[in-house]
Amino acid sequence: MKQKQQVSHKISIVIMAGGRGERFWPRSRVGRPKQFADLTGKGSMLYLTYNRALKLVPPERIFVVTGAEYREVTKECLPELPQENIIIEPEGRNTAPCIGLAAVTLEQRQPGAIMAVLPADHLITGENEFVGALEVAAGLAEETGGLVTVGIRPDRPETGYGYLRVGKPSSTADGKTVYRVDSFVEKPDPVRAQLYLQDGGYLWNAGIFVWQASAVLDEFSNHLPGIYAGLQQICSYLGTEKYEEVLQRIYPCLDKISIDYGIMEKADRVYTVPGEFHWDDVGTWMSLERVFGTDNNGNMFRGKVVSLNTENSIIDSSGRMVALIGVKDLVIVETDDVTFVCHKNETDRVRELLEELRRLNMEEYL
Repeated sequence: MKQKQQVSHKISIVIMAGGRGERFWPRSRVGRPKQFADLTGKGSMLYLTYNRALKLVPPERIFVVTGAEYREVTKECLPELPQENIIIEPEGRNTAPCIGLAAVTLEQRQPGAIMAVLPADHLITGENEFVGALEVAAGLAEETGGLVTVGIRPDRPETGYGYLRVGKPSSTADGKTVYRVDSFVEKPDPVRAQLYLQDGGYLWNAGIFVWQASAVLDEFSNHLPGIYAGLQQICSYLGTEKYEEVLQRIYPCLDKISIDYGIMEKADRVYTVPGEFHWDDVGTWMSLERVFGTDNNGNMFRGKVVSLNTENSIIDSSGRMVALIGVKDLVIVETDDVTFVCHKNETDRVRELLEELRRLNMEEYL
């Protein structure tokens, strides 16, 4: 690839902030889910994502897609974000409709824009490398008209992430080698994850995408024509008094499907830029061990914690002191109204517990 001219002036960033973050209950709640919570002690996950975006673009080129119930908390977390840059989904329909709605909005407001899509709730360190990867991805998207994803080199046999199988090197831009994506791979079992790590030809799928807004809309037209048609109807009313009514009527009828299933796995020109930065999706309580590290007994304590003979446990207290004697392999989370205790091997069952709360008509604790 030839050296590209600077393309950062064409980039706009879309932050997806509509998830429910149920696996981080009870710190993540219906009224203030994970992306709006301070899980790291450095600010909300959305705020940290926004600050990273500011290293590349000004506030007027940052957009946040979220639900109507989170409009005010979004404003609270990001007071400098232009209010018109908060794109509201009437209801969650997975990532394809979310990204499509952002794409039609962006293409109308900033024609020819390159669109970088970031989840709101990921932890990234090495922000200069992160910005560099986005700039390389933007140059690649502009030159090829293809779809670009940022992949992460695995450092462990992780079973909680999807993977990208990379093809041969496609080209080099700004000193980085980029690749064609051969295929998207589902979350593996432990044996297969170990094979992926040893193979070296796989990257974690971080859900970070870069493309021209017009290019991804072309892919919607090709592979998700029903969603595309609905988005075009919505788009025709952007900026008019009827927009809200049309959005509320059409958007909930769009197919609920992820961008990976709906487009990325079917598109012909898909590339990846390996990200040379530390990334974690902070998806479960177990991930805090990677974020904060553990002590000599394998414990991760946050807040007021006193322990004797405690091993391999995660304790997160927001107020009251948690005292422990002779326990191991537990996750304990203390909030104002909930004390959550779980064996570390059972953390993937949090959603089952929330269903039980619903069954018991205890929605006030969700």
